[in-house]
Amino acid sequence: MFKHKNEEPKEVPFVLTKPLNHIAFIMDGNGRWAKERMLPRSMGHKAGVRNVKEIIDLCFKKYGIKVCSLYVFSTENWNRPDSEISYLFNLLRIFFRDNIERFLADGTKILVSGDLDDPRIPEETKETIKDAIEKTKDCSNYVFNVLYNYGGRRELAYAAKGIAKDVQDGKLKLEDIDEKTIQEHLYQKDLPDVDLLVRTSGELRISNCLLYELAYAEMVFPKAYWPAFNEKDLVECLKDYESRNRRFGGLKNE
Repeated sequence: MFKHKNEEPKEVPFVLTKPLNHIAFIMDGNGRWAKERMLPRSMGHKAGVRNVKEIIDLCFKKYGIKVCSLYVFSTENWNRPDSEISYLFNLLRIFFRDNIERFLADGTKILVSGDLDDPRIPEETKETIKDAIEKTKDCSNYVFNVLYNYGGRRELAYAAKGIAKDVQDGKLKLEDIDEKTIQEHLYQKDLPDVDLLVRTSGELRISNCLLYELAYAEMVFPKAYWPAFNEKDLVECLKDYESRNRRFGGLKNE
């Protein structure tokens, strides 16, 4: 049968063909998204948090990515106004409270990279997050790694302290320290390195995010602000990733 002359061709669904085990997002642009709409910054953060579940669901369920890391709150974010920090913490608490059953149903393990025991974090927020970590500890379909009160340099200092203590306690010899030793002392030693880093809003920097884990990551910087970042934007990032020739320092596929 002939197609009607006005019939639009069906779009072929995108399918990942290259291995992509771990995607990380720097969720940038909440404030600018709100400003463009003449809304308070808090509304930008609210819209950004609302977009989290949709994007990670796409990564997990539609595109088969097993690990998703999101940069939620950095060690540098403490320099923001107290009212904004408090609002962010409350949003995060509500997010975990409202979505825990869905995470469990999907088999998603929740991890937190960063200093969750910081006394500046409200107890109610701490308890909600720790409860989500405990409830999902045996889930094995996906991993949602939340970078919370996180800094890449602080993580490396954390690893160095752990290694130094092992040497001090006689568990490790100085001459045996190598790259694997550092990996084993990071916040999440069992996660694979990041394959793809996506930073929204068009900013071209990694802002102290996963300094060790990004060693051979591909990076893309879409211009969309995080609250407006959608499946079409995600697919463009994945297509960009597919087009890269990942040599890891070698000459394969040249």
